[in-house]
Amino acid sequence: MTRQYFILTLLFIFLTGCANKNNYNTKTYEDWKLRLSTQKTWQVEGKLAFISPDERQSANLNWQQTQNSNHLVLTTFIGTRILSLKQTAVGAELIFDDQQFFDTNASKLLQRLTGFTLPVNNAGQWLKATIDDQTLEVDQLGRAKSVLWFDDAGKKWQINYTSYIQKHGFWLPNALTLTHQKIKIKIKLYDWQFN
Repeated sequence: MTRQYFILTLLFIFLTGCANKNNYNTKTYEDWKLRLSTQKTWQVEGKLAFISPDERQSANLNWQQTQNSNHLVLTTFIGTRILSLKQTAVGAELIFDDQQFFDTNASKLLQRLTGFTLPVNNAGQWLKATIDDQTLEVDQLGRAKSVLWFDDAGKKWQINYTSYIQKHGFWLPNALTLTHQKIKIKIKLYDWQFN
């Protein structure tokens, strides 16, 4: 009998812990969108699939942004680094194939050396789904569903946000697709962190 009470007590403690975790994840700020757009320091981990008519590649991603820099690291599924791209106000540095390259524009540097098209210069807007544009479509909670957006190089991107999670008081995208001409980039985001 004592053993059954012990097991029931453990189960109750476990369920209480799960309930507390859910309360933390489901409470959002009333002005979450404004607060999220002002967040300049964040980090997110996830997976990325790059699909073009000629090839299909996938990688793990770790993306960090601070007030003055942006750092993207892509790795294979076993943890081998594919590339590291750092961007500051001065310019961009790409480490690829164990070589170091520099340019004033991170997106152009990435495309020139890897053939990989990604609007990294504006990641803070589209990755957090805080783009403000007249083509923006939102759902009943005010979350971005889709937007037709031009990056700083003038390339037109169709961005579709397919799912969100509630964390840190925000609605955060955890699945999105970017399409530019015949290029499609699917991104799954698992772990958002803010300072």
